[in-house]
Amino acid sequence: MTRSLRFRLCVLLSVLGVIVAGILCTAAYYRSFSESETFVDEELSQIASVIVEYNLTPPRFWRGPEMRNGRIMPPPRMPRRGMRDSHWIGPTPSLADLFIKHQEIIIAPLFVAPGEPIYLPLEVEDGFYTLLIENKRVRAYIATTSGGVRFVVARPIEILESLSKRVLMISFLEFILLLLVFIPAQIVIVNLTLRGVRRLAASVNRRRENDLRPLNTARVPSELDPLINALNRLFNRTYQSMQNERRFIADAAHELRTPLTAISLKAQNFDETGLSEKQLDKLKGLRQSIKAQQSLTTSLLILARSQCAPDLKVERVNIHELFASLCEDFGDLADEKSIDLGIASEGIEYLDVPRGPLKTALQNLCSNAIKYTQEGGRIDLSSETNKGIARISVTDNGPGIPDKEIKSVFEPFYRVGGDTSPVQGTGLGLSIVKSSCDQIGAECEISNVKPHGLRASLRFDLTKDQAD
Repeated sequence: MTRSLRFRLCVLLSVLGVIVAGILCTAAYYRSFSESETFVDEELSQIASVIVEYNLTPPRFWRGPEMRNGRIMPPPRMPRRGMRDSHWIGPTPSLADLFIKHQEIIIAPLFVAPGEPIYLPLEVEDGFYTLLIENKRVRAYIATTSGGVRFVVARPIEILESLSKRVLMISFLEFILLLLVFIPAQIVIVNLTLRGVRRLAASVNRRRENDLRPLNTARVPSELDPLINALNRLFNRTYQSMQNERRFIADAAHELRTPLTAISLKAQNFDETGLSEKQLDKLKGLRQSIKAQQSLTTSLLILARSQCAPDLKVERVNIHELFASLCEDFGDLADEKSIDLGIASEGIEYLDVPRGPLKTALQNLCSNAIKYTQEGGRIDLSSETNKGIARISVTDNGPGIPDKEIKSVFEPFYRVGGDTSPVQGTGLGLSIVKSSCDQIGAECEISNVKPHGLRASLRFDLTKDQAD
């Protein structure tokens, strides 16, 4: 997972999103707290301004001590019981009433009655202050009326704190919601962004080993252009190297055919008169070796040509005529071993493929079937379609192939049983079949059949051809 670019992008973007969202939510909390403080300050100052501007005169005994002629003058006395004072409206309020009487806002004199705690000194200037009353924070605003009476407008900050906590909780919930939306969204976006890369990888994965066409960068992020261009250059060099090797094999096989043909003619026309039995056996072995070498050279030439062949023209092949041609070509070889070679079923009438490679593949399958099927055996040619899949099969009742060796039989020069096999061959037949299948877009499937025998099928995906 740590090597995955998609995983790294998702993790980095998620971490970045969490950090940014956390910073934004924290900033929103402090901004709301600051705005709440500003709101409280404006509220207190507006209440004080109303008292001052509209001359709402507080009681005289709110004035507190005064300095006159260098002497401290005591404050006016509170009116005695039964006396009237137009400025007296009841008991003197105190800042402690905010919590004793659970008031939200209070207007109280700056001067306090004897015995009450002093929260603010008399000489304090007008303005905003934060006090600690009964271990609780209070926001206060001090003002002075035109008559010289100083008073305090205050309210507990716990209301502001509760509001801030509510804002913090809302910010936290928004933070969680943002993460629940952001993380899946960025995962989807990263996947969609890298979809072109996955599509390119799937396209390369579906290619056959000899398909070295340049990769298309049209739907791939431009950041991958250097890598794709390097791969295309590698494909081109590999293709040129493979073409040179195949051309060399084809040229070498072609050059070997001429002297082998000459040697074969001389061996066939050799006068056997007067030769001993031992000499005749040696001559027979020589002719067999020449024939095996000719077969190997021919197989190499066919294999090289099939691998070097350019794009072939697609034709409409009549499967019945193709089967009839195979039966005619291999009829004599089958008769030599008393093998029943025939057409079992024809589920396909026509197939649109290059005719040459298709016939080459079936010829090699028929040749292998005849080689490995015992005398008096049977070989069936058949075709069928099922759910958009077409198969052309060659089935025999020979010994079959061990399951563990089925995957290896397509390798060049690989022979079941190795050099100890009683059947002579070059080990190139199925390699030619595979190369021919690559040319026509087919797959060769080999499986054993019960009770004994082998089925080799050419598989065509008709739905893929229609999509193309």
